[in-house]
Amino acid sequence: MGSDYRNECQLNAHLCTLMCCLDERDRVQKKTFTKWVNKHLIKVRKHITDLYEDLRDGHNLISLLEVLSGVTLPREKGRMRFHRLQNVQIALDFLKQRQVKLVNIRNDDITDGNPKLTLGLIWTIILHFQVCTPHTLTCSFWLGFLCWTRLMVTYV
Repeated sequence: MGSDYRNECQLNAHLCTLMCCLDERDRVQKKTFTKWVNKHLIKVRKHITDLYEDLRDGHNLISLLEVLSGVTLPREKGRMRFHRLQNVQIALDFLKQRQVKLVNIRNDDITDGNPKLTLGLIWTIILHFQVCTPHTLTCSFWLGFLCWTRLMVTYV
């Protein structure tokens, strides 16, 4: 029984370490992605402080896509949940029209501030608009990723 208890304690310690690492990874991604978003939003005199909160109404997300694409998008002006959902949907539909693959990301995920899916959405946007620029198309995905990572490390 003592051996089982030790094994269980070791397993719990490993799980705790793993969870701490995952939390740290999410924290670093959130910080890095927030800086990347702000690097582009500054062009339209906007700024976000919390990636999960500040994208929920869709306005900053639409503004980001407008800056990145040069296309003006419609947006709902109201403050009700329906308007927030509609604005996020406008952004998601725009990405789909540009053949950006969105896997399991719905408008309510972003409107509800889901951390994992918000990070996933921003990462997808980065891949499409930053890594897949004309000068990196001849490079492999990983080379583009490494270049982008090096660039972002200077902002962290």
